[in-house]
Amino acid sequence: MTSKPTIAIKARSAWELISDYDNRENANEVTITFDFVTSGSYISAMFNEAVASEARKLAESGSVQLESGVSYGPITASTQAGYQMSSEINTMLENTIGEQPEGIVSWDKKVTEGYTVHAYSRLILYQRHFYGPGISVQDSSILLDDVPLNAADAEEEVLINIEFEPKSFISGIQVVYGDQASDAPDDRVGDWFGGSDNINYGFDANSITQICLALLVYTTQVSEALTNFDLIIQDQEDSRYNDLAAGTGGNYRYLIPVRQNNQDLFISKLTLVRSASSVDDLFNVTWPGLPQGATGNINAGREGTYLYLSRQLQRAYAL
Repeated sequence: MTSKPTIAIKARSAWELISDYDNRENANEVTITFDFVTSGSYISAMFNEAVASEARKLAESGSVQLESGVSYGPITASTQAGYQMSSEINTMLENTIGEQPEGIVSWDKKVTEGYTVHAYSRLILYQRHFYGPGISVQDSSILLDDVPLNAADAEEEVLINIEFEPKSFISGIQVVYGDQASDAPDDRVGDWFGGSDNINYGFDANSITQICLALLVYTTQVSEALTNFDLIIQDQEDSRYNDLAAGTGGNYRYLIPVRQNNQDLFISKLTLVRSASSVDDLFNVTWPGLPQGATGNINAGREGTYLYLSRQLQRAYAL
């Protein structure tokens, strides 16, 4: 099994003061209640830009062969050996290898803890903060001390070790026809709700075009990736494209691949969305919270279910 290339991105871990209770002139023990917040924020663009920058350096050094024009993305992310990683930091690093939303993803949680300050003593509380490219975490790790930390002990550099691989995008759809459902290949575009993926479902067709399926064509070259599809419904045949309504009569229906050169978001997934009624807002149906888009109703102007082609988009960082 061939190992994936790896890079290391610098992060910073720091103990930051949240409370300093001085009980050194009091002969009595004191119990204090303290509220603190665990929180995190993640900006995918900043993190992935850092991954791409380190990958470029690796390629330029000649130590690893990476393909020009390809966008590489992280598949694993972990802190260096010896660093005690909290559940909050681990969750944040897991976010970096999943599907990437645009903008800032953040969370926070209020925590209340009680502490005892002994007579003639001092209690200083520090909370751990973790900072990396596009990453900020205040975790649940609390350090108790009776003297202030010196600068050397309060902060340390931490490496985030990242394994990465080429990202795939969709470069086209191949429309194919068949005469029975068992002809359907595995890499076809399915229905989001698990319904029929036959575009001609519900319409009588001739014996050659009982099923009409869209097959996915992938690329790792960002220059070949698509940004969207235009749905064209017209009464004239266009021999450059395959008719989605072949054999059913009526208007011709085509999906036209589109690549907009001023875009950084490219299609990574496609799904059909079949519904008994019109869907005005597919953003609340497919891939909530992720960048996406959709065609109009493929079945517009003919009876049958409403049918849309929805696309998920992901940002590319080409070398």
